[in-house]
Formats: sequence, C-alpha cells, structure tokens
Amino acid sequence: MTRLFINNTIAPETEMYEIEGNDARYLSDVLRVRAGEEIILCDASSSDLECVIETVSKGHVMVSVKDRHPNTNEPKFLATVYQGLAKGERMDLSIQKSVELGVSRYVPTACSRSIVKMKAGEKGGKLERWQSIALEAARQCGRGIVPKVDSPLELKEALQKAVSENDLVLFPWEEEKEKKLGEILDELDFSQKPKIAVFIGPEGGFSEEEAQMARELGAKPVTLGKRILRTETAGPAVLAMLVYRSELN
Repeated sequence: MTRLFINNTIAPETEMYEIEGNDARYLSDVLRVRAGEEIILCDASSSDLECVIETVSKGHVMVSVKDRHPNTNEPKFLATVYQGLAKGERMDLSIQKSVELGVSRYVPTACSRSIVKMKAGEKGGKLERWQSIALEAARQCGRGIVPKVDSPLELKEALQKAVSENDLVLFPWEEEKEKKLGEILDELDFSQKPKIAVFIGPEGGFSEEEAQMARELGAKPVTLGKRILRTETAGPAVLAMLVYRSELN
C-alpha cells in the first residue's frame, strides 16, 4: 500500500484531508492513483492514517480517513550513523539499508582515508539525492519518520558533536581486538530509548590517529568480529545488532 509522509500533524477529528503540492503531484502524476484506492498517511506525530482516495485533480488529492493508530515500527533506540564518505553507490546502499534498520539520523563524515572529497558546489545535489533515498526507504519499510541526512562534517567535529548529544558513541575499528560490541550492548537499558552514535570508516577504514582521537574525545572503539566488513555493510550490521539486542525483552 502506498505510504506518504505528511509534514504537519493531522488533527484526530479529521475525516477528510486534502493533499496538495509535491505530495499531490507524486500521487497523481508519478503513481497515477485513482479514486477508491487506499493509502497510508504518516503525519508529524508518527500516526498512521488509513485513507481512501476520494478525488484526484492536478495538484490536489482528497482522501477520507478511515482509521488512525500510532506507528509502532520505530526501534527502541535513537541511532545516528556517522558514515565515512565513500564512493557513489556505497553511500546510497548504506543510507538505504541504515534507514530500513532503524537509523534516526545519518551524517556523511570526512575522514583522512576518504577517497571522495565533497566540494562546496556538490553538497546540495548530493544531499538532495541522499535524502530522497532515505525517503523512499522509509516509505518502503513502514517507518514512522523519515531519517534526516545531514550536511557532511569533518571527523573531529563529528566526534565532538556525537559525544555531546548521545549516551553512547561506538567507533568500530578493525584494529580493536579486545572490546566487543555485544559486551557494551549488554550494559544498555533499552527501556530508556538510549541515544547511540555509530562511526563507520570509509573504504580504507580509520587510521590509528583517528582511533586515538576518538578514544580521547569519549568514543568507544569496538570490534565487530573477525571479518572485515565493507564500509557500506558495517553501519547496517551494527544497526541490525542493536535491533536484535533491543528486542530481546
């Protein structure tokens, strides 16, 4: 069933709702919906409204609200992935799978071994495309929110921001041999919906100097196991572990 995110909160007593602008054009021109079809509107309060399309015209779609209930598909944590800038499709895949696995925010991060260097004039177009990927992934998997893709940050600034805003900052690093992710997750109280930041290195991984900086700023270097994961795999892998661990109880 088609899922559409609405930026405002739809009042509980609403029986008819008019969709306008880009959302209406998406329904009428892209999806070519017709009267009688059912869609789900997810509003700013993360409520899912089951609706039936009544009329379709250029720039306007009128729906009747048949049922309303809170979206229950969000995970028991708030995760931000700080992804080391990687080549084209690797970033796209990382964003898509991270959204499917529950990320709340996604921050492209410039690291010393990042092959990709974003120029000022390129940021707008890439951010728009990455946000579009996040939107489509959120629609597909039934999320209650559309995760935000932020503007790129340098690694040091990203670490400082993450440490100040989160309960836990994870720094998976292939040279870390002792501290296992599972040991840290066992200490988390998921009933409190913890805020967790996850740093993922680019294609070449993090340097030793970057790992040392992460430690000094308050992040926790961890091992993800014996296998070295590709950059586009590592973030979703950590999120999958968080989902599994948070839903044990």
